[in-house]
Amino acid sequence: MLRRLKKPQHQAFAETAAKENAPAGGVGKFLGIVDEGSSVTSYRFEGKLEGYKGWEWNVVVFQGKKPSPPTVSEIVLLPGKESIVAPEWVPWSDRRAELDKSLAVESAVSNLEEPEDTKADSEDAGERPPIGKRLRKRLIKKQDANKGKKPRKGSK
Repeated sequence: MLRRLKKPQHQAFAETAAKENAPAGGVGKFLGIVDEGSSVTSYRFEGKLEGYKGWEWNVVVFQGKKPSPPTVSEIVLLPGKESIVAPEWVPWSDRRAELDKSLAVESAVSNLEEPEDTKADSEDAGERPPIGKRLRKRLIKKQDANKGKKPRKGSK
């Protein structure tokens, strides 16, 4: 039902309406019309908005009886054939089921593999300070607590 008009009846009216509602420079060239029937026509214009490549402005115009002026029913920005749109929505329960399935497979595979680090954590902790230094810190803390003073610098 898309056709180009040789004598566009309300093209200028629709273009003005689109330009008034779109950001500055957001409406491009005229693309065509779609006869919706019952005195309703959609006028299509190229969308020139950043991030909306391939999108089109559609202005729906109603023309009642000939003496009455045309009326704009709606102005919308719709995706065209070359536009990028979001993928189809997938319910959370379906997405969750796929996630659970993939986690189960990963868990099964990881249980079969040998861990890379076979060293015990106690062996991997590093060196402890000498016993004398540790005892000295404890003694300083205890003395400071007994005197009611703030702890000295270097003791925790």
